[in-house]
Amino acid sequence: MKRSLWLLNLSLLLLLPTMTAVAETGEEIMQRVMDTQSASSSAMDIQMTLVDPDGSQASRRIQTLIINSDELSGTITVFLEPASVRNTRFLTLENENRADDQWIYLPSLRRVRRIAATERDSSFMGSDFSYSDMSFSQRAVEESTHTYLRDETLRGRTCAVVESVPGPNNSSGYSRQVSWVDRATWLPLRVEFYRGSSATPEKVLEGDNIEQIDGHWLTGTVTMTTVESGHSTVLTFNQVRYDMPLDPGYFTTTFLETGRTR
Repeated sequence: MKRSLWLLNLSLLLLLPTMTAVAETGEEIMQRVMDTQSASSSAMDIQMTLVDPDGSQASRRIQTLIINSDELSGTITVFLEPASVRNTRFLTLENENRADDQWIYLPSLRRVRRIAATERDSSFMGSDFSYSDMSFSQRAVEESTHTYLRDETLRGRTCAVVESVPGPNNSSGYSRQVSWVDRATWLPLRVEFYRGSSATPEKVLEGDNIEQIDGHWLTGTVTMTTVESGHSTVLTFNQVRYDMPLDPGYFTTTFLETGRTR
């Protein structure tokens, strides 16, 4: 009798991943993605490498701070190197019922400029990321419709493949996205970005070098590739910290213009 119960339990364990995959909705999977990446704050030292189709490269070093609270959700990015872009600062503040606000400070102009809605699809500082790509938020995920398509193995990892169609307040310009979400860490390992009715993605984002820092899973390397041109941008996370106190003064247009929180 004990042997029969053991076999029954083993069978249920073997079936559990399949049963879970069937039961989960696209919304539930994408919520797991957001929960995995959720933190009250984070500070990142990032190497940004622009790679031309011929293999030539240009490197930049940036620092990004992110804060998430009931009162304030925002991202500030500061360019540290090279000298040609040093002290360029970019700020995104999330809004609940409308598109996020974005500003950029260019040292050569010595002034803060708001990013207009018509510029959201433009390249961010010559990279393969657009301004709208730099504005990924919980609200954007919640306003999208997510459909679980299938499970698929990618680079040896079992992934849930989910198609996401942005809601009516979409400011990204994409008509849909298809994500390969690693079921072990709930990190997106590949995301395809489509425009209009095209069957070919405009851009492809891939995450690799998975690690765990302060209890948070992270893809240590992220590559965004523009399919038609073959140009790509590689983000390498040199140092990451989570859930530390951050001065709200960083997330203001005053800091953008002066580089000071007070």
